[in-house]
Amino acid sequence: MSESPARSAPTLSGRTVLITGANGFIGRAVSARLRALGAQVRGVDLVPDLDHQVVAGDVTDPSGWSDALTGVDTVIHTAALLGGAYRLQDAWRVNVLGTSRVLSAAIDAGVGRFIHFSSIAVYGFDFPDGVDESSPTHVNGDAYTDTKINSEAVVLAAHAAGQIDVTVVRPGDVWGPESVWVRSPLAELKKPTGLPLPNGGAGIFSPVYIDNFVDGLMLIVASGEAAGEVFILSDGVGVPCREFFGHLQRMSGGTIRTLPMAIAAPLADIAGRILRAFGEQSDLCSGTMGLLNRPGTYSIEKARRVLRYEPLVTIDEGMAHVEQWARDNGLIGT
Repeated sequence: MSESPARSAPTLSGRTVLITGANGFIGRAVSARLRALGAQVRGVDLVPDLDHQVVAGDVTDPSGWSDALTGVDTVIHTAALLGGAYRLQDAWRVNVLGTSRVLSAAIDAGVGRFIHFSSIAVYGFDFPDGVDESSPTHVNGDAYTDTKINSEAVVLAAHAAGQIDVTVVRPGDVWGPESVWVRSPLAELKKPTGLPLPNGGAGIFSPVYIDNFVDGLMLIVASGEAAGEVFILSDGVGVPCREFFGHLQRMSGGTIRTLPMAIAAPLADIAGRILRAFGEQSDLCSGTMGLLNRPGTYSIEKARRVLRYEPLVTIDEGMAHVEQWARDNGLIGT
């Protein structure tokens, strides 16, 4: 990650934090920043990384790793099945049941803070521009959307009962080098079929560059005012998908193809099922098309007011980092 001298840097010396999903794109970035700010960091993921104090474990069964919670003051719960391509029962098992069990283990261990990663997907795919934390969530049959709404209810109920201090974070579309919002589109752009975007790419993408997101999260970790609150963290802008993914198209020389939403959604379901049946990992589904066809963006005024959060890395700056990373890793030409 890049660093900026203007970035807010609360002191976290003396804090001990455990991250679920610690090996993921966001988990690794969060771990690195916490350590840079003086915190002791532990993690749990399906695959261990003992060099970074990450133990192997399943969030649906904390009994095998709950001893890692001893002495922890804050849990950051990032582990989830991401996207709408999973079966509802599988998404519920990880995103809702897993959250409930990690939360219970944290309470039993005497952890004081639980920071839960939700998503802006909880507003559904059809909402007024500028929705904020006071706006209602909207179940819509998408497995990811609905299970994230359910998981929020689990953790906020524990906070209301006085069992543990909870903060819910609703990240925007987190992007940057190595992110799924970069790797997957670059892969699709290379294919003869191109990157599919519904409705001419007119849908609104709500990016949050990884450094900006981690800035906001560190402010939440450090802030007592964040307990019991819900925060949207994004770059504070919404851009048409054709503009955001157009950056990736230009650097890769790939192809973007568009279809009306009425055709794109069912076609994505069919294509995604076929690809997954043949063992290829694919996020193609109607839920992905819904995400790429959202009518508006989300307000970060609460994060600005309460946390003094301000996103510093612009899309152009972030894309420069992405392009360099993609060239260095052979994903695009030199």
